[in-house]
Amino acid sequence: MLFNFSIIWCSLIALLVNISSSNNVFADSSSAPSPLTNPDCIKTCIDVYTDDNQLIITAQKGGKKTARPVPTLKPKPKSIPSTKPKPPTLPRPKPTVKPMPKPSLSVPTTQAESLSDRLVKLLPAGNIKRQPAGQTVVNVPTIFWTNTPTKFNAVVPILDVVVIVNLYPTFTWDYGDGDFFVTTLQGAPYPLAIIKHTYQKSGDYKAKLRITWKGTYSVDGVTMPITGNAITQTISEDIEVVQALARFNL
Repeated sequence: MLFNFSIIWCSLIALLVNISSSNNVFADSSSAPSPLTNPDCIKTCIDVYTDDNQLIITAQKGGKKTARPVPTLKPKPKSIPSTKPKPPTLPRPKPTVKPMPKPSLSVPTTQAESLSDRLVKLLPAGNIKRQPAGQTVVNVPTIFWTNTPTKFNAVVPILDVVVIVNLYPTFTWDYGDGDFFVTTLQGAPYPLAIIKHTYQKSGDYKAKLRITWKGTYSVDGVTMPITGNAITQTISEDIEVVQALARFNL
C-alpha cells in the first residue's frame, strides 16, 4: 500500500513539472518583441494662386518629429527617527508658510519642426501704342498695339524646391465707341497693322486695354493650374478724333 502511494506521488510531481515548463514556453513566445517601423516623412507642399491681382507662391515643409524628454523626480530620502530624547519645547507662534507649488509632470508629446515661406510676384504691365500718335482722323484706320509681353515665365526657388510659373495674357481692346476686340497678340505698327480700328465720328474717346493673365505652375515635372481669380490689368489712353481737312484744287 505504501509503495503504491509513493508511485502516485512521484507521478503527480512529474505532471506538475511538465505543466510548469509548458507554461514557460508559451510565456516566452508571447513576450517575444515584434519589429516596429516608423519612418519619418519629410514633404514640401507648394501652392500657387492669385489674390488681389497678385501672384502668390507659398511653401510649407513638415519636419522630423522629436519627443520632448520627461523630467525624472528623485525620491526623497527617508528620515531616520532619532533615539535621543527631545528637550521640552515651548509653544511658539506658527509662522505663515506659503504653499509650495506642486511639481508638474509633463506628458511626452511630439512637436513637428516646420518651415514656411510666401512670395508675391508682380506681373509686368505695358502701355498702349498707336499710329498716329496724336490726333486721329475720322474714317481713317488707327493702328493699335502694346508692349506688354505675350508670356510671363519665372523660375522661383522657395525652401528646397524650384517652382516654374508660366502665365499667358489675353488682350481685350475697348476703343471707347462701343467696339471691342479680343486677341492673344500684341499687335504691331505699320506695315503689319494687326490691330486697327476706324472711328466713324469725331470726338474725344478713351481707349482701354484689359490684360487678363492665366496659366500653370510646375514642380518636379508635375504641372498644375494656378487657382484663384485671373490677374487683370487695365491701361487707358485718351484719343481725339477729328474731321479731315477739305482741300479744293482749282
